[in-house]
Amino acid sequence: MYKDKADILHLPNIFLNFMENYTERSIALITAYVDSFNDLNEIHIRNFAIKKEHLLRVAEIAEFISIRLELNKSDSSIAKLAALFHDIGRFWQLNKYNTFDDSKSGDHAEFSVEILKREKFLKILGCDSEEVVFSAILTHNKFKITENLNEKELLHAKILRDADKLDILEVLTRFYSQSNIKPNHSLAWELPKGCNLSENIERDIWDGKVVQKKDVFSEIDVKIMQLSWIYDLNFKCSIEYALKRNLFEKIYNSLPQNYKITDIYRKIKEFGENKIRTQ
Repeated sequence: MYKDKADILHLPNIFLNFMENYTERSIALITAYVDSFNDLNEIHIRNFAIKKEHLLRVAEIAEFISIRLELNKSDSSIAKLAALFHDIGRFWQLNKYNTFDDSKSGDHAEFSVEILKREKFLKILGCDSEEVVFSAILTHNKFKITENLNEKELLHAKILRDADKLDILEVLTRFYSQSNIKPNHSLAWELPKGCNLSENIERDIWDGKVVQKKDVFSEIDVKIMQLSWIYDLNFKCSIEYALKRNLFEKIYNSLPQNYKITDIYRKIKEFGENKIRTQ
């Protein structure tokens, strides 16, 4: 994988000592890792850039959540580290399997943790909460949060899940609103457009449940599933973030306008507004 693995990892270690900013030190490691991949085609280069930008944005959102939750310096650093490295396995996944589809390759969260352990990135950064970072990463892409987490692990799992979803929603709304944007196979599922909601999806929305991927059969289903993510946002500030940026409204505006979809959007918006008022 590496041109010269020892050189790649030792060079950052030399100048990391001169960097006071924790984020800069992490980005230096991520950049060295990403740059170590050889013979990438144009599509891979573009998707590597997209994923790296995603890591940085999720870290910014995690920092926003940490500030709003008034976390101490240690927990704020853990939240940012988990965000910066949560998708580090995506680069290896795409390079080896030519897909971001976990069902065709493997769990990218597990890839991420394996890479962090092998390359010792968190040790290089002096992180003394590796297991908390690992548990947050391992649960960030699951349908629901892993059971049996301790209090600190649960906190960071929630922060990372919220930050990841919020950035994905922002990317999706830009994708849906720009007809001239280049197709991206990590966003477009290549499903039929459809004209009706799947029955299970409609039921889950009205029951206040997050829609499962197994019930998605059309573009309409995908977008309704994304609306249902509001049920899985863990913090008041996360819901405020989404509503102030009109993320759910923008998804709704990209859907066919009929009474069923309008009623679903009203329920989603009302749920969010009530959570903000009552939390």
